Amino acid sequence: MNEITVLNVVPDERFGGPQQRVLLVAKRLKEKGTKTIVVMPEGDNTYARMLDDAHIPFFRSRSFRRLPNPSNLPGIILWFCYFLPCMFFMIRLIRKHGIDIVHVNGALNVQASLAARLSGAKLVWHLNDVRRSVLTRPLRLILTAMSHEMAGASMAVERCYFGKNSSGKMTILYPPVDTGDFHPDHTRVEEYRREFRITPNDKVIGIVGNLNPFKGYEYFLQAAKLIKQASPAVKFLIVGKRLDTHENYWHRVQSLIADLQIEDDVIFTGHRSDICEILNMVDIFVLSSILEAAPIVVLEAMACGKPIVATSVGGVPELIVDGQTGILVPAKDAKAIASAIQYLVSHPEEAKQMGINARERAVARFDISICAKRHEEVYSGILGAR
Repeated sequence: MNEITVLNVVPDERFGGPQQRVLLVAKRLKEKGTKTIVVMPEGDNTYARMLDDAHIPFFRSRSFRRLPNPSNLPGIILWFCYFLPCMFFMIRLIRKHGIDIVHVNGALNVQASLAARLSGAKLVWHLNDVRRSVLTRPLRLILTAMSHEMAGASMAVERCYFGKNSSGKMTILYPPVDTGDFHPDHTRVEEYRREFRITPNDKVIGIVGNLNPFKGYEYFLQAAKLIKQASPAVKFLIVGKRLDTHENYWHRVQSLIADLQIEDDVIFTGHRSDICEILNMVDIFVLSSILEAAPIVVLEAMACGKPIVATSVGGVPELIVDGQTGILVPAKDAKAIASAIQYLVSHPEEAKQMGINARERAVARFDISICAKRHEEVYSGILGAR
């Protein structure tokens, strides 16, 4: 592929799965001569520092604002007021840096998509959403009309927008995991257990994700209560950031922990950058989400050789093979989550084999080298069409 420049537009500056994908792919494509420039809103600096450390150039602007919650009417009005300034900011970036491809993340990132078309750049519109709404059909029409290539984080995303018999409507770009960075390693397990005051005899059940309602933390905590009643020597580790946009949910979670009387058994770590080391300390990884497109943290747990209990939502069944690399359970079912965890605790050899299988699947199907190559194919394909 000839050298190209990609403008990757991220509508949320806070670090999460899509941001991780953009960073990993940008680093890998940089080695092959493809330049990536990231543009995102102002705000949290965590992701900006990660881009800076990786020498990936990025831009931020006051006009490019994170889409507010639907209940935040003043915020929505302000977002619309900045719509045109944001679009012109994007156009200037595209023209100044000779952008070949604008890779837009998120269905509502319309300003960047319009900027791409008005500037003559090719447009890849990348969706990571499995929530159907009244906007789904009109968005599908806009996406189809404007983009040169539509990409989805999983087949579940494709079905969300195009229906059950929709294979081929989108290019599926599964999120990546760097299986060189994420791998089984027990050298620091004792050190991390001491940090969190976990005894050698305790089993550690871990969950990773920012504190928002879609992660289903209430069901994880209800399951924790059930497990404690049967197996007292268990601790529950929650790794994730408290979000300013979901303060009410944070307080609900805290109240639930108090009501369940499990304050001494639940450990909050807040945001951590050492996810690999923490995953290697965990005995069983849990995903209790009620909505997911293709959670990258599941792939990270798989790469670390962990048995997984996960809700069968969105694209999760595309990542986990039920009964081989983990156990899939219904969403919003604390009893099912608890039962699956207890089964793995009481069948350690089977849990160990699931972890081995999970690692093998992560390497074979979801390694960053595979994801980066798929991005290359998409970019070269649409530029070849030009």
